[in-house]
Amino acid sequence: MPYVRMKSWLLAWLLGATSWIAAQTPRWQISLPQNPGLESFDREASAIWMSQQGVLFLMPDKILLYQVNRTRDFAKLGPRRAGGGAGNFLLNIKVLSARDGRLLKSMDVLTSGGQSQVLATRGGGFVVQAGSALYSYSSDFAKVAERELPLDKSAEPEDWQARVSPSGEKLVLMHQQIFMAPELLADQTVLHDGKAKVDVQVLNAATLQTEKSFALDHTLAFWAPMDDRFISSNPAHSYSDGQMGTLDFSGNWSPLKTEVPKENTACRLGMIAINQQRVALYGCDAVSVFSTSGERLFRHQDLRMVFVSALAAGAHLAAQCNHYRMEAFGVSGGILAGTRADRVEVYDLDSQKRRMSVPIRGSSAYYALSAEGDLAVVDGPNLRVFHVDK
Repeated sequence: MPYVRMKSWLLAWLLGATSWIAAQTPRWQISLPQNPGLESFDREASAIWMSQQGVLFLMPDKILLYQVNRTRDFAKLGPRRAGGGAGNFLLNIKVLSARDGRLLKSMDVLTSGGQSQVLATRGGGFVVQAGSALYSYSSDFAKVAERELPLDKSAEPEDWQARVSPSGEKLVLMHQQIFMAPELLADQTVLHDGKAKVDVQVLNAATLQTEKSFALDHTLAFWAPMDDRFISSNPAHSYSDGQMGTLDFSGNWSPLKTEVPKENTACRLGMIAINQQRVALYGCDAVSVFSTSGERLFRHQDLRMVFVSALAAGAHLAAQCNHYRMEAFGVSGGILAGTRADRVEVYDLDSQKRRMSVPIRGSSAYYALSAEGDLAVVDGPNLRVFHVDK
């Protein structure tokens, strides 16, 4: 069989039709433009601010949606405001009832055209990252604390990553300045190890007071915060070298006796914390769950898919799966042309079974999961809420 035809046959086998997915009936659904008044989440992102949006469960009975939008009128020239903006952008926050989608709370936070997000903390509180400003709110939407997230502007790219520990008590900030990205070949040959400066701060999520801090010489390929440590890749490199370990709040790393995929140009890994005892590693063609001592507890693999994101709540793990796609090349061949959004799958970690698979209708999706097994999916202009049955 000629090489091109054999390659096309192999790709056709790998990229074959997905397995049949049973139709899922949502508990309820709403149109975002009609209620609660947000734009469709599939708007073309011609600028960074247009991709700053998301959905999360504040509590099992409250769903929070956020989206950055331009103000209707340009602000007058003046000093830059909190968040690093001039008043031309607002982070619109809508809180809905998880039972029926009824609007419970609406608030706007000034931001810039850069990075913005909302993270749930303990007991229904939340943290807002609005450009270069960070705010902490209580469960009754009162602002508790704030601090700045300044940029040195001595490296490009430069950003602040923020994640919350499973209990919601710790907020971890990583200020990353990347001077040179690592260069790896598909066969895992390392051309350059990369050069970066990473300042790590562990904060009280409610007060935003710094409790611990340390610095790293490399970005982490994957990491997840616990209340007393991190689970992460080897901080000696800016990529995954096949190791996973614990990183304490003083910056000391210890490897665990387990193996994870090595990174290459076609394989990027991500990690989330499930609880204090478990983490999930996703990317490439699989999603896996490990204990914090390194034991693999669960693995789901699908060679036709790329697992691009994951999140967990209670005994459930959700992951977005993108399907490989091919484009015609010549008369008899084909080329791999990236991936397309395909589905959100939910697994029961106790029974180690897939409980739900929701097809993604548009080009991307945003989703959230509650400990009670509710799955909220924002797909284009609609929010749909499903329940994972046992």
